[in-house]
Amino acid sequence: LAHPADDLGTARLAALAGVTPRHLTRLFAEHLGQAPGRYVRQARTEAAAHLLATTDLPVAAVAARCGFGTAESLRTAFTGRYGIAPSRFRATQRRGPTGG
Repeated sequence: LAHPADDLGTARLAALAGVTPRHLTRLFAEHLGQAPGRYVRQARTEAAAHLLATTDLPVAAVAARCGFGTAESLRTAFTGRYGIAPSRFRATQRRGPTGG
């Protein structure tokens, strides 16, 4: 989670954990209730939300820092998770509780 831009594919994570990709997938399902790829995508999307809310980095830079290949792939994942585009999310974060 500390390095969302790294290779976090199932095969790579399994190798780091010293298990087979199939066993890692079973462990994720048992303990986290989801596949490794879904977990990684969720973690990357959350990292992107944090950067969008706390920095002025361009969306493309946020995408790269969070392991998304393109701003478009970030937009797709972000919209799927939060129901709003990254740029719109950022705008809502900047308004604050008073609306301005």
